[in-house]
Amino acid sequence: MDMLTTEQSRHMIDTLAPLIGIQGEVDGCMVELVEVLDEGPRGLPGVALMEMGAARAIQANQYGNPLCRQSRIRTLAVLSEVERDLHPVLRHLLPEDVVSELRSLLSR
Repeated sequence: MDMLTTEQSRHMIDTLAPLIGIQGEVDGCMVELVEVLDEGPRGLPGVALMEMGAARAIQANQYGNPLCRQSRIRTLAVLSEVERDLHPVLRHLLPEDVVSELRSLLSR
């Protein structure tokens, strides 16, 4: 799969940054967009999604001792691993106008 140009990456990051805080349901779990990453998985722009709800995992310190309960955060690349399109989770989570804008950027 083709990589993104620097211009495409920058435009994606600039488009996603104002959406920090957006919430939605993905696979039966409520998530919140908490960060937009310049370089996420596979060296592509990415996002960090925090799972919301009462089920929080115990976070350990550097020595492995339990420290506190923390919501799980997952990072995703903006692009799908299978096709030249947005990641399926982002297609579901983001507003339709943003999805359309990012898809048009990919077709350039």
